[in-house]
Amino acid sequence: MPQYFIEAHQSGCFYEIWINGILGYAHYQNVGMANNAIPINENILKSGFQEVTIKLFPLGEIDGKEYTTLTERTRFTLEIFKRDKATPWEGLDYDVVHNYFAPTTTGEEAGPFAHANEPMYEETFTFNAEVPYELIGWSNSQVIEGQDDIEQEVLNFYKEYADVIQNQDEEKWAKTVKNREQELFKSVYYNDKSNEDLKKRIAYFTNTFDNEFIEKMPLDKYEITFSANGKITTLKSLDYPGESAFSFKENRNRSNGERDKYIASHYIFLHKPNGNDKLEIIR
Repeated sequence: MPQYFIEAHQSGCFYEIWINGILGYAHYQNVGMANNAIPINENILKSGFQEVTIKLFPLGEIDGKEYTTLTERTRFTLEIFKRDKATPWEGLDYDVVHNYFAPTTTGEEAGPFAHANEPMYEETFTFNAEVPYELIGWSNSQVIEGQDDIEQEVLNFYKEYADVIQNQDEEKWAKTVKNREQELFKSVYYNDKSNEDLKKRIAYFTNTFDNEFIEKMPLDKYEITFSANGKITTLKSLDYPGESAFSFKENRNRSNGERDKYIASHYIFLHKPNGNDKLEIIR
């Protein structure tokens, strides 16, 4: 039961990590050096070479100073590792499968960043993964980038999806997310119904449909993006960098037993399977 992770370390920049065309993690907090290990099996469709794209961005305004470009002090490294999900996690019980650091002028990790004074930096590389499953995902999907009226189709989908949540139409919601959830069930939880993380995921969705108050939120000012060679699209927020442009307001249970209103933001990655003219959620 191999489980793959990416752990990134950064300083002096914000970043995004895309795995096979899906945004795996976005870091837009000015907290100095930071690292996060993120599981990525859901974006690995089958064994073989996997594509990782990193995007580095300047920090913007800090203490009254505006950073519009990356600097020589920009640092970014990541490590891809795997572990056996079937065994307990004990200390450093994992295997490193790939190391990466953003290019420097010296060719050494600690050297000055090689792309200083640029407004962003993007690089793509591959690594090899071995998994005991195969997913269809977006492998047989249409290229939707450039299709007539595709942006309006995306906006219509978001509106309909928001209506499903607000109207508590659980049956329609289940049909809408069925393919995504089935592939996560297979690739992340290995069809293990006793998995505690899976139980938490089910509890989260159940809580959404058990809430007595859910309110649609208007889309943020957005940027429509295409990835996976034009097969996948999503709306990124321009108001809140790193977040989805889609959100809704719901009640949530707090640890003290009280309830409060909470704005939930979720990325929705859409595609069109071959032979289908309608957008569907794939991640």
